[in-house]
Amino acid sequence: MIPIRLQWERPADGVELAFDGDAIRARTHRDIPVTYEVTNLENPIVLHMINCRSNEDRIAFLSRFGFLRREAGWFGMAGVKVEQTRLEESLTEPSFSFVPPQIHPTEYANQLMNEGGFQVSLRPSFEEFGDERLRLVLHPDSLASFMAMEVALAHEVGAVSTTCAHCRNYFLTGPLTGRRSHAKYCSDRCRVAAMRKRNAANGE
Repeated sequence: MIPIRLQWERPADGVELAFDGDAIRARTHRDIPVTYEVTNLENPIVLHMINCRSNEDRIAFLSRFGFLRREAGWFGMAGVKVEQTRLEESLTEPSFSFVPPQIHPTEYANQLMNEGGFQVSLRPSFEEFGDERLRLVLHPDSLASFMAMEVALAHEVGAVSTTCAHCRNYFLTGPLTGRRSHAKYCSDRCRVAAMRKRNAANGE
């Protein structure tokens, strides 16, 4: 797998809603440099995004990971919701084994990546490693592009999205996820919580 690495920034003091919730801004002008890299699909950033259920969740996401793109000035909550919907639909709804008969699966996948509003942009570069080998690395132009590549990798390796039987959050199973394909819970915490709930219902 060709490494995918994003050099990004996140607001040092978080973000806040403005203009009655129609816009988002960083609380201060201070940023913290961060590096994100796709090495597996055990805890992809895109899952944190699509599992946001409220504006408070989206504010927490942007404070933790940074803005989705590099637009200067104000950033609208409506734009964040649109990006979230696109990512959720591309990760959870498509099945490359069943596509409209008039569309080839490859064409279908490319439509999701390029015509679904993502407009993914990648910059390739070679980097040296300890043994003096050169390795190709792909650098997305934004956090939104980075998450779109996580979605693409999930489809490429055959990882499957499902919802946790306890918290109802999305998670991935299968290759590169560290979970078996029949996993029902997104974490040990949810598995234990579900077991305690069953035991309480049974009077144990």
